[in-house]
Amino acid sequence: MIVRTAFCALFLLAVAADPAASKRYTILEGDSYDFDVSTLRGLRLRVQDPDIELLVGGRLHGDLNFIEDDRTQYESFDSEVRRGRIYLRGRLFEDFGFKIEREFANHREGWRNLWVRYKPTRSFSLKGGNFVAPFGLDDVNSSNYSSLMERSISSSLAPAYQTGIRLDLNGKIGKRKSRNRWTWSLAALTNPLGQSSDDQHRSEHVGFATRATFAPIARNRRVLHLGIATEYRKLVNGSGYRIRARPESGMDPALFSTGTLGDVDSVVSVGLEGAGLVGPFTVQAEYMRSFLHRDSGRSDLSFDGGYVQMSYVLTGERRRYSRTLGVIRGLKPSHVWGAFEVAARFSSLDLDDDDVSGGRARDLTFGLNWYLRENARVMFNYTRVDGKRRGASPRSDDPQIYQIRFQLFF
Repeated sequence: MIVRTAFCALFLLAVAADPAASKRYTILEGDSYDFDVSTLRGLRLRVQDPDIELLVGGRLHGDLNFIEDDRTQYESFDSEVRRGRIYLRGRLFEDFGFKIEREFANHREGWRNLWVRYKPTRSFSLKGGNFVAPFGLDDVNSSNYSSLMERSISSSLAPAYQTGIRLDLNGKIGKRKSRNRWTWSLAALTNPLGQSSDDQHRSEHVGFATRATFAPIARNRRVLHLGIATEYRKLVNGSGYRIRARPESGMDPALFSTGTLGDVDSVVSVGLEGAGLVGPFTVQAEYMRSFLHRDSGRSDLSFDGGYVQMSYVLTGERRRYSRTLGVIRGLKPSHVWGAFEVAARFSSLDLDDDDVSGGRARDLTFGLNWYLRENARVMFNYTRVDGKRRGASPRSDDPQIYQIRFQLFF
């Protein structure tokens, strides 16, 4: 209750502030340093000699959930802090940086981003620590910028947070004086912070992941984005492997799951992605497939999923595209009363193969977003789940979910 009250207070402060105001306000200032605060970027301390910059920020996502259940019984109404994070980020001597981010939301406590980085140029970066593995368009993008409240049900195939070393490159095509058009990331990975319990697939492993993107069109109001990603995971100590998915609601239990498969030796996952931006209209899609090699003499397995998502900003603003990261960012309202966006997504996941009956799902989600300012919005989502399980007694499970989120990041 205290956390929810604090969230509401911070949210109301953001609403009361001028949506166009993103200036910094000086707290302390000296000959070689300054300490200031911004309603958009949080606290910042900057020192000239030595060259150091420190920033403190965070995010709060508060959710309300109402569900019309079908076969599986859920709590009909619930509320929680979906994400409550605070971070310290810094830049040291121009080339070095770090981030320390902690999650405090109930049942999700733990480290998220915990890394150091060497970045001598805009086109080269070497990072070590805990971070999101380079796999998939929606998964590597921040939840602060998502058009819908939850990532698609197919994101359960992605590796999410891992610990390792990551190389990031980006650049132009040819010798023309153009902006960045391509990105490439390669990471050697193991369990998140060395704990298999923090990995959504619950495995102890070593492996790698790589993602490459290309934007043949990359203009301010028109973008075409293409990408491909691969993850290889070698399991150790017979730790087992699982894939489980919630019905695109952070508060509801997993409805689809393979269970822990103890005979998996290695996993190869591949992903294809594409996106297009034309003014206020955005469309993106992904397809993922995971191949599980088993060492028990049983047949190998494969599971797949994907989605198609569209959004349109009714008030005319546009989403932004990061050419150095190959992701789609949020928008900045141009009206004093904010901006409105509608979104829709169809997603699917198939966890049935051979002797494994994890279930099949097709979700249809509609969303409405009210951006009070660039870093504060209210979201409404409706999701219709078409779920099926095979077996001796096949059954369907088709809940309907209504969700509201109050979101603030700084």
